[in-house]
Amino acid sequence: MFQEYKSLSEEELDTKMSDVLKKMNMAHSMGLDDAVEQLQSILETLQFELTERLERQRFDIISGRTPESLVVGEDIDDPDDE
Repeated sequence: MFQEYKSLSEEELDTKMSDVLKKMNMAHSMGLDDAVEQLQSILETLQFELTERLERQRFDIISGRTPESLVVGEDIDDPDDE
């Protein structure tokens, strides 16, 4: 079940989360507590998958902005070194 979520796009995950929320509201209004708990678990799994993706994207963006060397002044040519 978890693998099918990994193959979904972010938009599809968002749509599926909206569907699960609607079903949770319906189940809650009908007093189906067990169904609400199951849907809550599915929603948490979807949210976890989306959060993981966003964190990976954020990490990739930050990694792309980070210079190869973090030593200040290392890339400056010093004429006295020659």
